[in-house]
Amino acid sequence: MWQGLLTAKDIPNIYIDSFSNDYIDDVFISIAGPITSYAKEKIEKSANEKIKEFTSTAKNVGVQLLSLVAKAGIKASTLGVIKDSDIEEFKEIRNDVAQDASAIAGNFVSERLSSHAKDIEQLELFKKSLSRLAIDLGKSKDKPLVIIIDELDRCKPTYAVEIIEKIKHLFSVKNVVFVLVMHKKQLEEAVKSVYGVNIDACTYLQKFINIETILPKIISGIYVNDIKTYSQKLYDAHELETWTDKGALIENIDFLAEHFNLSLRQLERVYTIITIFYASSAKNHFRVAQLLSFLAVIKVFHPSLFIDLLYEKATYEHVCKVTGLTQNESGQSFLILWIEFSLMTNEEFKVSAKQDKMDGLSFCIRDCGIKREKLMSMFAQKLNTLTG
Repeated sequence: MWQGLLTAKDIPNIYIDSFSNDYIDDVFISIAGPITSYAKEKIEKSANEKIKEFTSTAKNVGVQLLSLVAKAGIKASTLGVIKDSDIEEFKEIRNDVAQDASAIAGNFVSERLSSHAKDIEQLELFKKSLSRLAIDLGKSKDKPLVIIIDELDRCKPTYAVEIIEKIKHLFSVKNVVFVLVMHKKQLEEAVKSVYGVNIDACTYLQKFINIETILPKIISGIYVNDIKTYSQKLYDAHELETWTDKGALIENIDFLAEHFNLSLRQLERVYTIITIFYASSAKNHFRVAQLLSFLAVIKVFHPSLFIDLLYEKATYEHVCKVTGLTQNESGQSFLILWIEFSLMTNEEFKVSAKQDKMDGLSFCIRDCGIKREKLMSMFAQKLNTLTG
């Protein structure tokens, strides 16, 4: 959504899903690549030289970043494979492999010392070319190139840490702004995983992050509309076959998403759980859409409560206390009624002041062969078995 607002204001922007790229060993390429692709798509043909300049300098920097480990690994992997080959270009590699490890390391360090000044020059050329390219993309210095790096907290620790380090040291230039979308506590754990538990991860991250902000968790009309729109899109995208349950599912999931202030990612997980359940169900199977919606959301938002429901350890009073759900919820009394109905003890059921309504729900389950007090745990077990 925010990326859409940037586009609407003609501010150049690139979205990079770091989690989907963390299988790539070269972090530099995973950032420089999308910049190149975006520039080729957006920039005018008259400015093609800027793209060529950026690509050329990026290639030079990429070559510099090849590690000693990678170089030695390539050589070692060819040992024995090319020993009888007469291909001229492999002779040097073959001879290098024959040397001992200390000689290889010594030669490499000597080479790096000799080329140090050139490396710095190449890096500066790259940064200048990136800054100039950003100006061309924004058609002004007032519109920087915004690069959104999402899903950092979901990456493997080494990849996540390397991303923020590479951004700071290689891509931090005028006219380019990076926005890192992450769960900071999880990223701090990634830093500890890489550098040890004794490191002050919060202070370490401050070296790389200039401005921090937290997205406000405010339930507003705009938020509700976004949730409902995205919820419908998720339902359609999963091509769900829910027979007569569609209306109840969407209505209750939307309500619970608003009540618990679910993130869009959490909403995706809810629909994944619902999709897997219905994919293994049939039209004539017994289902209660209200309870399925509730359990799918609780499984994502409050796993410990889900476990209590699974093992019949949660009372209705406890669920209300933990979730904040009450019968006073506007327009959702039927959902709350089903929750209460399935969690009441037999003694509570007999003296309920809502006996007429409870009898109506009892009528709904009369032919399913399942006891009222087993409904919640039964559906929880099915969701847990199918989705882990």
